[in-house]
Amino acid sequence: MRLAKICMSVLYVAALGVPVRALAQPASAPGFTAGLAGLDAPNIAGSDDMPWNRGVAVATRSQAREVFLEGNRLFKIPLFSQAVEKYGEALDKWKHPAFYFNLAIAELNLGQYLEARDHLVRAMAYGADPLRADRFDEAKKQLVEVERHLGKIHVHCPTHDAEVTLDGITLFTGPGDRDVWVTPRAHEVTAKKPEYTTQAKRVTLAAGARESVDLSLLKLVEDRPWAVWKPWAVVGAGAVVAGLAGGVHAKSVSDFATFDDGFVKLTCAMKGCSQADIDGGNPQLTRQLNRARLEQRIAVGGYLAGGAIIAVGVMMLYHNRPYLMEREDPNPGSVAVAAVPLLSTDMVGFQITVSH
Repeated sequence: MRLAKICMSVLYVAALGVPVRALAQPASAPGFTAGLAGLDAPNIAGSDDMPWNRGVAVATRSQAREVFLEGNRLFKIPLFSQAVEKYGEALDKWKHPAFYFNLAIAELNLGQYLEARDHLVRAMAYGADPLRADRFDEAKKQLVEVERHLGKIHVHCPTHDAEVTLDGITLFTGPGDRDVWVTPRAHEVTAKKPEYTTQAKRVTLAAGARESVDLSLLKLVEDRPWAVWKPWAVVGAGAVVAGLAGGVHAKSVSDFATFDDGFVKLTCAMKGCSQADIDGGNPQLTRQLNRARLEQRIAVGGYLAGGAIIAVGVMMLYHNRPYLMEREDPNPGSVAVAAVPLLSTDMVGFQITVSH
């Protein structure tokens, strides 16, 4: 049976055997009819202890009733949108379950199923007494039919202090679970928290469908490939090697200068000396020259090695920049307590550490 036909059964016309009209008829508030003068009589207004009467003056209830009856008149024309406005105006004054009931029926005629479901639930919040049993049963039937036109999302978020939203509207703050009725279309469910990853899931539901969404967030922590000191240690080692090479280079320069000074003192220096002349004139010069050349080669190798090590250290520094990574937070918001026994010659006890 289509929803429009179910809405037609609000009044007793079906029970009386009268053919059902194409549109639902409005229900009057319990205990009075459209021709009643007001709600100030005790058998109509009910006790002030009634939850829907509590804190609402009788005069205010009477004003709300007049607006409500105007909504009924607009409903019969039918002008459902205007009737919805009047029922809403009446509810601003007096939140009577019967007002919610008629508002829901008007919204059903407009195809506003999500709003109608909420107002049917509010209409039934206090049981059958404020509606009468027949109308309460009708509200239950309408609720079942309405939910066939909607979808429901079960949202689960275990992360403490995470803000969970549906289509940009806040649902709750985690941890928690929530069942949300939605219109059959695509919806976006999001959970976010500072210093945590943001989870966003798109859910598309058909009428009558049910979906579950888990929004477990991961904590963002700062991490590096190596300890901060390690790249600097490599750079420092390269600088030490280069520095030592510089010292060896200085020694080779000194040895070359000593060789030059000794060479010019040889008798063959003016005409040119052979190796035999050098060895015969000053055997130390050859050894000094060889040492200076070796030191020079060592210095060049040291420069190359030190520069390479420094380059590696600089690359390590670049790659060791801090970055954010996801890390599971298995017990968000929990407190860890650790007890370590302490034992010495003059003391026996425990060291207790509390951490979040």
